Amino acid sequence: MISKSYESVSRLLLFDIDGTLLHTSGNAVQALLAALESVYGKTPPSDGFLMDGKTELRIVHELLATSRLARQDVESRLHEFWPSYAIELKKRILPSTTVVYEGVRELIKALGQREDVLIALLTGNCEAAARVKLDAAGLGGAFSFGIFGQHHEDRQRLPRLALDEAERRFDIRLAGKAVVIVGDTPADILCAKPLGLRSIAVATGRYTADDLASFSPDYVFENLSDIVSILRAIFEPIVAGTQAGRTRKKATEFS
Repeated sequence: MISKSYESVSRLLLFDIDGTLLHTSGNAVQALLAALESVYGKTPPSDGFLMDGKTELRIVHELLATSRLARQDVESRLHEFWPSYAIELKKRILPSTTVVYEGVRELIKALGQREDVLIALLTGNCEAAARVKLDAAGLGGAFSFGIFGQHHEDRQRLPRLALDEAERRFDIRLAGKAVVIVGDTPADILCAKPLGLRSIAVATGRYTADDLASFSPDYVFENLSDIVSILRAIFEPIVAGTQAGRTRKKATEFS
């Protein structure tokens, strides 16, 4: 669990989960489909359906739309769906079937030893899914807070929510290249652009380094194993950046 006090944070680091930190060997998709069947009585076809980079709220709406379920009917039972999904995830997401990508543990450890960075999540996963996956991977205590896939359908809206949450919780005011999004899809890169945030793309998911480079991230890496280069990318000096407000609260594990 994160317990140290941050006095001079100069970076807010926002990690995606699936395809960036870990993968679950397809078990998360099976859990989602099982929960859809349990709550909505529908098992939409998922073959060929691209989930990468989407929020789970958007995924639920799009999948159930293929089963001709009205949007208002989907929304009226979301309060039942999220707990059901959490139950199905806990049945299927196990340490033995959860793969953490090369360099992830080492990078998280290196970042956790620094006083100038706040580590958080910006993920399409709903909060319950994020918790189950990270716990299975042994990474559950590494992040100060999270912005999750049930917060908005549109991933482009999530970074602003993250900035607001950092300020609300820790009195940290960061913007521009002082905020770093790390992810494996074009959606991770694109959601950084409206606010001028720094993006680090990693080719550990569906997309190759060349695929990701075509969306013009600030940096592209094959994976997160080159810790020195990753840290250099995160902490590259900001020519025309913004100042961080000093924290007046203690960072704790996301809750």
